[in-house]
Amino acid sequence: MVETPLYLGVIHHPAIGIRIPEVLLQGILAAFRKHAVAGTLMLSYGRETAPEYVINAEPGAYEITRGHTGTSIKRYLTLAGEAARRWNVPVELEADHVTLSTSSVKAVKRISGVKEVAEASGEELEEALRYIRDEVREAVETGYIRFYTIDTCDLIHYRAERESIGDVEAEFEEIDNGDRLLKRYLGRSFTAIGESGRAYYYRFSEDEVKRLAVKYWRSIEGVEKVLDIIRENTPWEFGVEIAFDETPGLTRPKEMLFFLNELWERGINVDYIAPNVGFEKKQDYRGSVAELYKRVDEAAAVALRYGALLSFHSGSGSSPWSGKGPGVYEALLSATGGRLKYKVSGVYYELLLEIMAAQPRGSRARALYEEIYEEVIRYVRREVEDKGPLYSGVLVRQLEDYDRLVERLGDRYPPWADVFRYYSFLALNIRKRGRRVYREGIVELYEEDGLFRSLVDRGVEELTSRLIEGLEFGGNIELLGK
Repeated sequence: MVETPLYLGVIHHPAIGIRIPEVLLQGILAAFRKHAVAGTLMLSYGRETAPEYVINAEPGAYEITRGHTGTSIKRYLTLAGEAARRWNVPVELEADHVTLSTSSVKAVKRISGVKEVAEASGEELEEALRYIRDEVREAVETGYIRFYTIDTCDLIHYRAERESIGDVEAEFEEIDNGDRLLKRYLGRSFTAIGESGRAYYYRFSEDEVKRLAVKYWRSIEGVEKVLDIIRENTPWEFGVEIAFDETPGLTRPKEMLFFLNELWERGINVDYIAPNVGFEKKQDYRGSVAELYKRVDEAAAVALRYGALLSFHSGSGSSPWSGKGPGVYEALLSATGGRLKYKVSGVYYELLLEIMAAQPRGSRARALYEEIYEEVIRYVRREVEDKGPLYSGVLVRQLEDYDRLVERLGDRYPPWADVFRYYSFLALNIRKRGRRVYREGIVELYEEDGLFRSLVDRGVEELTSRLIEGLEFGGNIELLGK
């Protein structure tokens, strides 16, 4: 019997979101065991999961995007921990995207392509910290949590990039120990060595330090505040990751160095950092693979300077089987020396829906798929008509594209339509007479229909195996304890 769940440490491994653990765990753990993989199982605390009091609240009490899987923190950790022990597979259970934000809607709109930046106010910050305390306490009470990814991007002061130096200097004056901060950088050279063998050198001017401090100071302080809550409540060893992936632009290595260095000055050492390297949710990487390699080589060098590895979010592509597009896995492996963390989540739910869509018309699985599809389209149409929380120009265009697709194909249920791919998650949290009828329907279908269950288990195992093989995670179990 292996120890599980456990803190994996800084090792090359996959991290997989288990949106419907009752349905997904069997295939994922089968692939882990087949390939001798130690991996992470997780859900995003910023949107996918939530404390039980949110999951059990009356419909409408919270944003539909909060805890949108209908799976509570307690439930996903407990089911995953118990399943891993039954399968005798070493896993780490993670709280992904513990986010200093009061709105899960903003995060979901960013995923669908809305480039919206809004800095959280002081009052919103305090509310978010109270909520995070509830999240962490519920996670710890299960006894299974071993890792936390902290997201404080909503505290980044992006306007500092465009402000005059006079305005920046006025804001810098409000930062405690500003003189000491300047001394840490002025006249000093920072070096990082990439896997390519290239040396990267960084020097900072006084104006640069002030601008970076004004841009990132609240976000850095936010990491410390969240970590204080985690430390106060978690009585065992755990790991930490910093999420930068949902910022509106590519992460500049020099800025990442500043952020990591300031955390290090506060005594905060992280296991992983997730920069924005140009990946988009549910899309194959569309840029130059050669440029991606250079970008990752430098970012990995900066991370490794502080003892961390890179974590790649938004790891799924344009279909469950595309990976992230041709050449991407190879570039990531080469640029990191085969040492990285790679996260996927929504692709498993997408696969599940594709399996349901492929069943014969009139079958139970196909009928449930069509009902889910129609309900999701109805919901987002109402959001557009009423200009509800999810309303955006992007959503309007996605609906227009969907209508044209239906007119051309004569099929109201194409699983690849963007509006469905990006918003099908809503079905899991849509309630009728207080019940999450679609989430419950999927679980009941899986439990009661042996043929459907075998199709799902095989598909999930194959998808997980492709990820493991593509990024060479197989046999990483030997790295534990090293």
